[in-house]
Amino acid sequence: MQELRKDKPFAVILPGFLGSSEDFEDLARDLRRAGYGAAVAPISWWHWIPCVGGRSMRPILERIDFAVNQVLEDLNTTSISPPSYTLQDFLVDFLTNPGGILKVGGTDDPADYPALTPRGDDFASPASPGSGRRVALVAHSAAGWISRVYLSGVNYGGRSFKGSKKVHSLVCLGSPHFVAENLVFKSLQYLEREEGSALPARVRCLCVGAKGAVLSKASDMTRGAYELCGAMPGDDDVDGDGMTPLFSAVALDSADDKMVLENVSHAPVYPAFGPSAKLAEERLTKPWYGSPEILKKWFPWLKASTMD
Repeated sequence: MQELRKDKPFAVILPGFLGSSEDFEDLARDLRRAGYGAAVAPISWWHWIPCVGGRSMRPILERIDFAVNQVLEDLNTTSISPPSYTLQDFLVDFLTNPGGILKVGGTDDPADYPALTPRGDDFASPASPGSGRRVALVAHSAAGWISRVYLSGVNYGGRSFKGSKKVHSLVCLGSPHFVAENLVFKSLQYLEREEGSALPARVRCLCVGAKGAVLSKASDMTRGAYELCGAMPGDDDVDGDGMTPLFSAVALDSADDKMVLENVSHAPVYPAFGPSAKLAEERLTKPWYGSPEILKKWFPWLKASTMD
């Protein structure tokens, strides 16, 4: 019971791939209005660039840990201060972050990533030992499977995060969990090879996926996203949320619960031009996973994680 009382009703919200924290502030506000503490991890779209192309996700993992540690110091906070990070830090990370097509650091296999701490003074300091208190993660899109690496004890580029000591629940919103055979999912392949697909003990997980964007009627961007997540070319019956196919969103067998929604858009915002224009137009009339009416569907599960 002592451990249970240390599980706090607070959610650290994690933007998905190329997502920025400001796009998730409304979700944080709505969670707080519902009586559940919440703040968004200070991640901007350009922080993802050193990770593009199947490279190490350690720059994002460090930001997740930084956000969780800051929240554990002040569970009344509504805003997480960003870690120190300069343009020079970004450029060095862009050039040296291992993995990817070019095999930066000499490899594309996370098992062989060199021990390389991302730039930024706040990431070079020793990891917080934690207070025994734990919070929840609400992870959008790729942040869901990245959170699995964070929760695990796997050695990832020189650091084992063991985030399960600080996290009691994980809510994945449109997160791809199917281990597709491409560079993007190399880290997930490595995680499951080392520790299997099971989540650490005492961490609850809800996978939320959606259908309503069938491949046969979808844009080229949706087709490319579904195939990246493991859909077979030409399988026009594959359904999903426009970016993550449903089969991938619910592919985590060890999740405690899974929720399938209808006609929910993948992200809070899309660029209104180029390949995402159709998704941006649909978003005008479609809710996304964090819209108030959709939040009501999965929030009871999250709230139950800290009930006596």
